[in-house]
Amino acid sequence: MRFPWANTFLLAFILAELVSGFFGLVSGSPDRAIFIQTHRAAGYGILVVMIWKAANILVSLRWRRAVAPRAASLALLIALAVTMALGLTWSFAGPFGFVWFSGLSWHIYAGVALVPILVWHSLYHTRVFPISFWVDRRSFLRLGGLALMGLALWQVAELGTRLGRLGGANRRFTGSYVAPTRAAGVFPVVSWLNDRPTPVDPDRGRLRIEGAVEREMELGIDDLAPNTEVTATIDCTGGWYSEQVWRGMPVADLLQMAEVSSRAASVTFKSLTGYYRRFSLDEARRYLLATHVGGTMLSHGHGFPARLVAPGKRGFEWVKWVELIEVNETPKWLQPPLPLQ
Repeated sequence: MRFPWANTFLLAFILAELVSGFFGLVSGSPDRAIFIQTHRAAGYGILVVMIWKAANILVSLRWRRAVAPRAASLALLIALAVTMALGLTWSFAGPFGFVWFSGLSWHIYAGVALVPILVWHSLYHTRVFPISFWVDRRSFLRLGGLALMGLALWQVAELGTRLGRLGGANRRFTGSYVAPTRAAGVFPVVSWLNDRPTPVDPDRGRLRIEGAVEREMELGIDDLAPNTEVTATIDCTGGWYSEQVWRGMPVADLLQMAEVSSRAASVTFKSLTGYYRRFSLDEARRYLLATHVGGTMLSHGHGFPARLVAPGKRGFEWVKWVELIEVNETPKWLQPPLPLQ
């Protein structure tokens, strides 16, 4: 065939990995497990293509080409191999970590490092492809066949993991493993951007409710009546999860007290560090503003005096040290998909 279809499909699978990996990272609900499932199947699709053309990759490094394309190809190969090795080890062997981060985190970082090389490599190698290549029946059949092989290999690997009773058999649909300690109220203390605020003085802590409400309010810690319990799983993007019993005040009750405007569309929960996440009004009403976990008051590391409990969302959405609930007339999409501050 005149055009290097294997290279093209390899790039297509890598792009699928990046997109599905991103949505899998930000999705914590079982009804969105399709993103992680796609991520796994595409990963095995990459393995199939790599096995198919491994010899050609090594031979191509000897060709007389410009330094930049050769260096980019080699860098892409190394980054891809590292990313795949980290992901497969996490999936089969179980949780591991080194140099401050989990193996899953390093898998994500290595994948992100692929992006600039992949963009350049893709533009360089596909700039002369005619439209006929993309609509060719053989190209479609090859891509479909590779996708099915990746899907089948994924299922075989999952079965082998379970039959072999490997550590990877115990991971959640998100890829996370249960936290090392399952005791009530005991789970890792982490922050998305390593926030380390000064502990809040119980006598001075305040919660403000502002924005598109009829009654702006300021509440003290004692005003947050912990009258509701919720059993919910916090699932960290670092690769662990923990099911805990949370106690606090339903966000719906707080919004009712403030008399939300009919124009309201979303709710922002903001930490005293400036960290924030925004949700639709319907989502926010289903959440809990927790003051206790596992039968005891929240510790400083877990967000005292109050943290958001958002079942079905990943851990970075569970805002800690909440000091402001802001009701907005604009939709929830007006925020970065991942926290930047």
